[in-house]
Amino acid sequence: MSLARLIFIRLIIVMVFVCGVADASTVVGNDLGPRKNLFVIKSITFKGLKKVEKEAVLEKISSKVGMTLDNYLLRKDLRKIYDMKYFDFVEAHTNNKGRLTFIVREKPIITNIVLKGNDDIGEDDLLQQVKSRKFSILDVNTVKNDIKSLQKYYEEKGYYLASVDYTIKLVNKENIELVFNIKEFDKVRVKKIIFLGNGAFSDQQLKGIMETREEGLFSFMSGAGNFKEFNFQTDIERIKYFYKTKGYLQVNVGTPDITVSEDKKWVFVTIKLTEGPQFSVNEISFQGEVLFSEEEIREKINLKSDSIYSEETLRKDIQKLTEMYQDKGYAFANVLRTLNVVPGENKVDVEFSFEKGKMAYFGKITVKGNHKTRDKVVRRELLIREGRKFSGTDMRKSKENVERLGFFEPNSIVFNTNTPKGKDDVLDVEISVKERNTGQISLGAGYSTASGGFMQASIAQTNLMGRGQNLSFSLSLAKTSKTFNVGFTEPYLFDTKWTAGGDIFRIHNSASDSYSYKRTGFDTRIGYPIFDYTRLFMTYKFEDTTISSLDNPSIDTETENGIASSVKTTLVHDKRNNRFEPTSGHYVSTSAEYAGIGGDKRWLRYDFDTRYFKSVWEDLILRSRVYAAKMNKVGGQKIPRTEKYTLGGARNMRGFEPEAIGPKRTITYANGLKRIYNDGGLFSILGTVELEHPLAREAGLKWVLFFDAGNIYRKHIGERKNYTFKMDYGIGIRWFSPIGVLRFEYGVPINPDAAAGSQFHFDIGQLF
Repeated sequence: MSLARLIFIRLIIVMVFVCGVADASTVVGNDLGPRKNLFVIKSITFKGLKKVEKEAVLEKISSKVGMTLDNYLLRKDLRKIYDMKYFDFVEAHTNNKGRLTFIVREKPIITNIVLKGNDDIGEDDLLQQVKSRKFSILDVNTVKNDIKSLQKYYEEKGYYLASVDYTIKLVNKENIELVFNIKEFDKVRVKKIIFLGNGAFSDQQLKGIMETREEGLFSFMSGAGNFKEFNFQTDIERIKYFYKTKGYLQVNVGTPDITVSEDKKWVFVTIKLTEGPQFSVNEISFQGEVLFSEEEIREKINLKSDSIYSEETLRKDIQKLTEMYQDKGYAFANVLRTLNVVPGENKVDVEFSFEKGKMAYFGKITVKGNHKTRDKVVRRELLIREGRKFSGTDMRKSKENVERLGFFEPNSIVFNTNTPKGKDDVLDVEISVKERNTGQISLGAGYSTASGGFMQASIAQTNLMGRGQNLSFSLSLAKTSKTFNVGFTEPYLFDTKWTAGGDIFRIHNSASDSYSYKRTGFDTRIGYPIFDYTRLFMTYKFEDTTISSLDNPSIDTETENGIASSVKTTLVHDKRNNRFEPTSGHYVSTSAEYAGIGGDKRWLRYDFDTRYFKSVWEDLILRSRVYAAKMNKVGGQKIPRTEKYTLGGARNMRGFEPEAIGPKRTITYANGLKRIYNDGGLFSILGTVELEHPLAREAGLKWVLFFDAGNIYRKHIGERKNYTFKMDYGIGIRWFSPIGVLRFEYGVPINPDAAAGSQFHFDIGQLF
């Protein structure tokens, strides 16, 4: 090789080094001239590698031993090495023996991540927002993204003015400490929200639909009153949508004015509105590929001529009409709507246009994300089947069924459809789920106004080994009661539609002022679905009851003690959206129980229980229940007092003491002392209405307003003396804690007896 050529090659290579992306493009980007072969590579070596493996770099570059190196290949490899983001400096050298050497300087390692200035928000919460990690190579771009994430997190928490920056502290030549410097300032609170131009709706009505709230009495618990930019922008869209649901099609919400106080603690928000006129529906017409008669379509939709126009009603109508087409197999059906304002009138014509698309069939159905739950647990809830004609209704109901299991995170269940290549009439369905923790172990102690001090332990698994089975164990020890229960339920016995299960229990209860009793027994049950959402159950129950102490001398221990062997038939219709914490849907149960299949006791019992749940407005939930029960004698045999009904206390009539409601008996003792006992009745009726809303969503706190009404009758509701209902109302707070739902409730009786008064209750467990 000539001396001139060797000097030329060395000049080219030494010039090709990278100190940054800008340098790389400048030095090796566009100034290389024509492609020139440099030499044949005989070896590739690296200098400066300490933490990065040589093999990792070799895998990235295109140069290989035996290849002819040219200036363009060298430029490409230098860029690839630098783009690994592990190096501050990259340079290439060679010698006349064909050796290619890359000289690098590694970026420093993060040995520690420090947060400074975070007085109000914990370090663990903030570090979860950070992608930079200890013992990783410093990447400035990642750090800048971390700053944005921290800033956003502070804004979500109400620290609208918080600022985040970073500094790098040199530990030694190879290691650094990454420091995030935070200035939190105080949370910015919303002092006042003002609306201008709103005539149709009051300020309070509009504030009620917003997530951004003014500072209030319970803001320290609920977080209401914090100003969060993202929530506020969403609120503006909510206001627009609200107006359009009320017929104000031309509403305009101007850019809000946000003013921060001088001390940077308060925000004043002014929202300017131009409502425009309220529109009603003029004519409704149907165009395009109409598969149904006009009469069928009009019966399906809720939007009617001469009614006030509603964007929400129209959205639901489009969903219903689309589903009608999909139920015929037209999976790609499209329903379009066109609004035409009638000139000179505050009316709008609504035109539905139909595009049916191509007939389609269900293809392959797969489930992903179920690492624990078995596929069959999800599949047996599906109404859709591979090879069947597509159905939108079956898709929707299948999703609802899977959600109702309670095994997956809320809003995590997604049914995705895609068309396989070459089969445009087939839709594969991919069901994506995110599993939740279905096992719970709790150990707790506390105080209840009903039972005094208590301690409880429970183990429950509602998805045992991913099979959908329910296994539970509970133990409760309190001043007035001791209970033990083991239960098991198999929802699909031997992969059939039959349900089977049972319980073993032991109870010692002294809550009544008339007696104390011990009860030991078991039950076993089977069920089968007879309609959609409806199951028929048969239950056999065996229990042995013993009166352990007796205060009311009118109670006959021979009637109370002994074995009850009963069979019970129950019909359950359950259409709640969630079995554990329903926000919509209903539940209806009716049963008949006969005791007398052997044993010592005889009776006939009827129960009726109906519950209704509805979202009144967003997170404000209406919960209601009506329960009635009746017992009849069999063969003239007395009904035990332990089976009769009473009301009062934390579980039903919350404005009254336990056992305060029911037929009374006055006992006069030999010493002249008189005492009143509740005899219990054979007919019970109870009605409850609640309004429940989150108080502090993240903390699991909710507030509730309630109203209870009910009574107990000796035999039936037609008795003259006791025909009136007892009533109460009150307020409460509920904490959805790890050991269960803790209920703090204060009830006030309406038209109470002379001795009755307001009651405070603390208890564990949902009311219904």
